[in-house]
Amino acid sequence: MGRSGRTGTRYITPIDSGGVPLTEQGKGKYALTAGATYHYMLGGDDGPFQSVQLTGLTAAAVLTSATIMDTNHMPLEVVDSDATAGNWIPEAPAAGYVATTGTGWSATNSVVASAGSAVGGAMWHIAETGANRTRLTVVVGGTGGTFVVSAWGKM
Repeated sequence: MGRSGRTGTRYITPIDSGGVPLTEQGKGKYALTAGATYHYMLGGDDGPFQSVQLTGLTAAAVLTSATIMDTNHMPLEVVDSDATAGNWIPEAPAAGYVATTGTGWSATNSVVASAGSAVGGAMWHIAETGANRTRLTVVVGGTGGTFVVSAWGKM
């Protein structure tokens, strides 16, 4: 059972590796810096299905990886931006399907990358994970840019 049904907005505010939220540039747009890691916390009420969309608005931006990750540990034990191996587990099934669009955008084992060739994006459909918390972790390569992440869930 995933977490879904966000209130207010469908846009997700990223936090940096220190847990600090970024400043929105309007309509869910956030500037991600080259060489940095960001986390988009997904969630809300319990729901069996969740859809997550990542859109890159800067053609030259490079994403080393964008990965859905889960944890069952409590927030007081493992913070949202925790990078300790084993605390957040990547959802990277070999048979997983992630839709991508845009030249240079690809998905392998449900992990998305962008070569910095064109604007584009990816869409994950997460079904019945059962995890307590889920996040999208984005690692930016040598060139940063502007991105939007939104999520929606269904019962």
